[in-house]
Amino acid sequence: AAGMGDLFIIARTDARATDSLEEAIERCKSFMEIGADMTFLEAPRDVAEMRRYCAEVSGPKLANMLEGGLTPILPLHELEAIGYKIAAYPLTLLSAGIKAQQEALRRLKAGNPESVQELLVPFSETKRVVGFEDYYEEEERYK
Repeated sequence: AAGMGDLFIIARTDARATDSLEEAIERCKSFMEIGADMTFLEAPRDVAEMRRYCAEVSGPKLANMLEGGLTPILPLHELEAIGYKIAAYPLTLLSAGIKAQQEALRRLKAGNPESVQELLVPFSETKRVVGFEDYYEEEERYK
């Protein structure tokens, strides 16, 4: 998508799971040849596969850091040294949120609502993050 303005194409392949690492790498090479801006080879199994992908495929690459997935979770500096430009953490915040919600519910169930307070951000921060002020401004337009 070079020269396409705001359009940025990340071309993904899952061929590592269905075919082989070799096939996945070949697909990523083809993606770059036909104009993709970045490639995403899903689920390399180890650091050696990650290194091979980055060495053999030109252009920027995306690393999918999925806790519990097949790809090792590496620190950002290691990903960058291997050759990745972007690291995605698709479930990290969701998983952390679930854990926090479970802990809050456990404390509430145990009859300790006061102990939940240390898990919370101030209400003003909740309103800011959720966008209450934007909502209130929009509401004013219709009064």
